[in-house]
Amino acid sequence: MSLTLKETKKLFYGKWLYKISLIIPGCGVLRTKSTEDLVYFLSELPFSFPADQHPQSLQARALKSKSDLLKINELTSHYKKQDFGKRIEGDFFDLYTNKKNIIDELEKEFKDHVRLISKPKIKNIDKLLKNEHSIFVDALPKDKYEYRVYLKPHNVSSDRKEGFLSWLESQGDRTTLSGSLIEWFRKNSMNWDRRYILVDNEKTLLMIKLHSPDAIGTVYKYEIVDK
Repeated sequence: MSLTLKETKKLFYGKWLYKISLIIPGCGVLRTKSTEDLVYFLSELPFSFPADQHPQSLQARALKSKSDLLKINELTSHYKKQDFGKRIEGDFFDLYTNKKNIIDELEKEFKDHVRLISKPKIKNIDKLLKNEHSIFVDALPKDKYEYRVYLKPHNVSSDRKEGFLSWLESQGDRTTLSGSLIEWFRKNSMNWDRRYILVDNEKTLLMIKLHSPDAIGTVYKYEIVDK
């Protein structure tokens, strides 16, 4: 599997420096099974579920990955809960931490399953931890935009969305509002799909906050660092 290496330029979930993403078919069972439950569940599964009849099901995929699921479950059970966070979506198992040794161990143990690892530059670690709402870059996006502003359309009533979008459009290239984002903002009513606009400076950001404060989520400031 081809491994993608990325630089951590902002903290994951405002907390974590490192991320490793694994592909483990059937790992969705880890969302509901504790260490002890998983062992019993996987051992009984061949007798309770006709995997050959449903080869693409979660259960069938979990059976094929039994050894890997038991291994990842065993490893993470030995980490302190405050030392990592995880997210499981489909067959992707993502782990976040500030402990480089945890990333190194998982990379070694699951080298054939790693799809992505994100690490910060050593010189930026202290800055990242002190400035959790900063993104460290070599240059501003498009050499212009100082802020990344996440939007919360689910907080804005339908009758007020059009007014906010029209006002944003009137700001021209002070933001990066696009046609696809406009459609997303109109239709989205749930807090699950995080999207953002870029904003040129603090003055524009303040205007947006004053106009529709409930539409604004987390704001990140781009910080230029020495190469």
